[in-house]
Amino acid sequence: MKKIEFNFENVGGLAEIYAFPPDDFLRLRHDYVSGSDSLELLTRDNIIAIPVFGDRSFLFYEEKEQAAGGDYWDLSIEGVIPNINKDNQQLLDTLSRGDWLVVSMDNNGVVHLSGSTEIPLSFSYKKTTGDAYASLNGVEFSFQGQQPSPSAILNLDSLADL
Repeated sequence: MKKIEFNFENVGGLAEIYAFPPDDFLRLRHDYVSGSDSLELLTRDNIIAIPVFGDRSFLFYEEKEQAAGGDYWDLSIEGVIPNINKDNQQLLDTLSRGDWLVVSMDNNGVVHLSGSTEIPLSFSYKKTTGDAYASLNGVEFSFQGQQPSPSAILNLDSLADL
């Protein structure tokens, strides 16, 4: 009998997000002894790190869909960058002009690699500030795409290499 593992200490939200251009992807190195995959990049110079709030407002969403051509996975990684400012605008412009692969770690320590060199993710954002004192001034963003397979689950040590 095979049994699904059930974790009673499951926590939602993301803990870390890193985006990098598909041209920087070298390979996924598979460790046959541990059965895990690690990310290898050509350079780390083009990585853009997006800090994550500890309030679990950042999300990773992946849903299997079916189309005439076969199965695909609809993916979205979303969050908020606080404080609209000039320094962040340059990075937002860079993200908006490119296609990306994204490494994200959830609050359970699971690391996902989303997107591929053939079908990278696109970045979009909108700036918002509310009319109430408690409303957040910031940038709502998302990385989105459709992939032919689910996001790869990486070895936790892959984050140390970024």
